Amino acid sequence: MKPTQIMIFTVALLFTSSCDFPEHYFTPDPNCNSNAIEDLGNEKQKELVAKLRNVAPKEYRYYFKTFKEEGNNTYMITNFRNDESCFDIKMLVDKWDRLAGMKRTNGKSYPKELYDLKWKIESIDGAEVVKYLSMHKIID
Repeated sequence: MKPTQIMIFTVALLFTSSCDFPEHYFTPDPNCNSNAIEDLGNEKQKELVAKLRNVAPKEYRYYFKTFKEEGNNTYMITNFRNDESCFDIKMLVDKWDRLAGMKRTNGKSYPKELYDLKWKIESIDGAEVVKYLSMHKIID
């Protein structure tokens, strides 16, 4: 290799190693045949929460749909997706560290995939809900 090629290769390697790309940033999206937001009534939500009870967040990839206000709570309608299933669920948000700008614009001009999303199932007022915890910083 010529010295200029070595220098270009070294700079490229340093650049990519210093970037903090999320796990699935360069992999194709899992297939999903559902474009519409499913009926997210109480019974459907209970069924989906039960499906997630023994699942780790890393088993899915996540795609933003919209925000929804219900009483004093704000939910992020999120598409959970892996190779076996694809469904929309209401995720309670009460921590706005990385989502404030996205909420302000309802996701307009933001990436659709929510990388490295973390959530937990929590009992609130006698109902189990999926609660947003954190995610990778948003890459525009």
